[in-house]
Amino acid sequence: MTPHELSFNERLLLLFGSFFKIALFVVGGGLAMLPVIEEVFVKKHKLLTHNQILDMIVLTQTVPGLIAVNAAVYVGTKIAGALGALIALFGVILPSMVIIIIIAWFFPNLDTNNPYLIAFFLGVKACVTGMFIVTAIRVARKTLTNWVDGILVFCFFVLVLCKVNPGLVILASVPVGYAYVVIVHKRHMKMQKLIEKNSDLDEAKND
Repeated sequence: MTPHELSFNERLLLLFGSFFKIALFVVGGGLAMLPVIEEVFVKKHKLLTHNQILDMIVLTQTVPGLIAVNAAVYVGTKIAGALGALIALFGVILPSMVIIIIIAWFFPNLDTNNPYLIAFFLGVKACVTGMFIVTAIRVARKTLTNWVDGILVFCFFVLVLCKVNPGLVILASVPVGYAYVVIVHKRHMKMQKLIEKNSDLDEAKND
């Protein structure tokens, strides 16, 4: 049975099991989960496309709420509708709830100066940094497709380094992105009309 032939119940089971394992073993929060989600649902099971993953990244960053929760709802909805969203959501929050309860129960008794505990946190930080870099590289490869994208990214970094509020930077990028899309769409329509016109002329000459 190929991934595209999975029954509805099998898709629900896949959503719950995948997000449960992702939430249980992936450290670093929602951003660190994104490449794993892509690996599972795009490359392995082929239930989503790369463009849908890019849309998911944009939505999880702009919609209020936890990135992991938003990603689970998005993926679940795409694969199995509203019920899929609920199942994926339950799968992603269950291990987190259990783990945080256990940590809250035992953390007051932990020795924060314990060298093994310090080494563990240092290792986790290194892993999280690596996951962030991988996510950034994968997103950049798929989104930076022309010189305009490169200029926007460069301007974003300059403004952030100048300590401009990132929220204001994102809001300012919205009209720029909209204007770019409108210009590209107009150029595409002009090219389409020109092609159709040339095609009509060729047909007229042949007649």
